[in-house]
Amino acid sequence: MRVRLFQRWPILACLVFVGLSVMSCREAHHSVDVHDVEDGAWSAPEIFCYDNEDSLSKRDIAIVVRYGEGYVADSVALRILTISPDSMVYEEPFALHIPRIKEVRPAEQTFLYRSRVVLGRKGEYQFRITPERAVEGITSVGIVIDEANN
Repeated sequence: MRVRLFQRWPILACLVFVGLSVMSCREAHHSVDVHDVEDGAWSAPEIFCYDNEDSLSKRDIAIVVRYGEGYVADSVALRILTISPDSMVYEEPFALHIPRIKEVRPAEQTFLYRSRVVLGRKGEYQFRITPERAVEGITSVGIVIDEANN
């Protein structure tokens, strides 16, 4: 009996090593999608699609805004509509409080929208971000979806 276990030990050790190697090589999921705004004023909805392959991991979702010298507002009221792969729709208001930075133009700000959210269905999620009124000076809008830090 001891001889058989001793003979299988190298095979078990190799399997454990391969399993741990595969797990350690797993990439943290990171998705960035940024759209340029036409005419230097953001007024139209921007639609972002995210193909979710992992329905168990926690994600952080952030909104990215890049703005130039023409930006004069101090906050931007938005509507964020989310459509899940099974066609469930959720819409809510969200406000961006963008600081005025005179020294650095163009400037980019990232705003945490959702922290540690689980996208429970595999498939394509659609995020539609719409300003409640036209905003001068915003040049790009985007969404960043990252694996949440535990």
